[in-house]
Amino acid sequence: MSAPPHALSFARNPMIRKELRQRLRERRGWILPSLYLVVVAAVATFAYYEMTASEGGHIQGAEIGVMMFLVAAYTQLSLLLLLSPIFSAGALTIEKEQRTLPALLVTLLGGYRIWWGKLVASLLFVFLLLVAALPILSTAFAFGGISLWPVFSATMTTVIILLTINAISLYWSSAFRRSVVATAVSYVTVVILTIVTFIIFLATMSASKATTWTHLSFLKKLPLYCNPVFFLTLSFSPVKMLYPDWFISLGIFAGLGAIATALTLWNLSRSGESG
Repeated sequence: MSAPPHALSFARNPMIRKELRQRLRERRGWILPSLYLVVVAAVATFAYYEMTASEGGHIQGAEIGVMMFLVAAYTQLSLLLLLSPIFSAGALTIEKEQRTLPALLVTLLGGYRIWWGKLVASLLFVFLLLVAALPILSTAFAFGGISLWPVFSATMTTVIILLTINAISLYWSSAFRRSVVATAVSYVTVVILTIVTFIIFLATMSASKATTWTHLSFLKKLPLYCNPVFFLTLSFSPVKMLYPDWFISLGIFAGLGAIATALTLWNLSRSGESG
């Protein structure tokens, strides 16, 4: 299924405009961003007061800056992993529930542009949350200890993770007929990637004789390479230290997203034939 030359144009894809208008008109279009910012700011503020109180005021500003940045970055990723399936897992199942998907597939849009419109619309809303929290991440600059690179690297890595999660959630949305089921399976996928992979790594580490990361075999490291939190942690490294671990995680997440995309387009083509 080849995409038309203008498939990547936002302005010419009515599906993107339709989805964005619908999402922004919903009540959660302003409630979720507000709650999201309140939670990220509250966690960062709590971490600041907790750290300064425990140290009795004898703490360097650079330490506060690093701590606040890390807390905000991990909190942001955790919240976005929880919110992403909400915007993407039901994108195609809602069309099935309303019995509008077969009609969409026989229009001039085609399966690829429908998928692209759903993906971009869900990503744009999640990116809105990501960009809205950048001022909170940037407060670390006021204390020092953080350069521009960690903020850029962490943001770019978070975008890659969210792109993959949204692509996987869209696949589940194309595979199931009910939004509740697709959303539940999407959250199971997030749990597997974030928690189960970490448990598997700990189990292999306890059974291994290796005591350092460099002495572990690739297969024993593989579960962590699939972990979004570990992927984000790798992004905090200096540029010269990103290779090879960060690039391995990048390849795995890119591969998962590509596989999910191919399977989603295949499911859409089958839906068009059956419709």
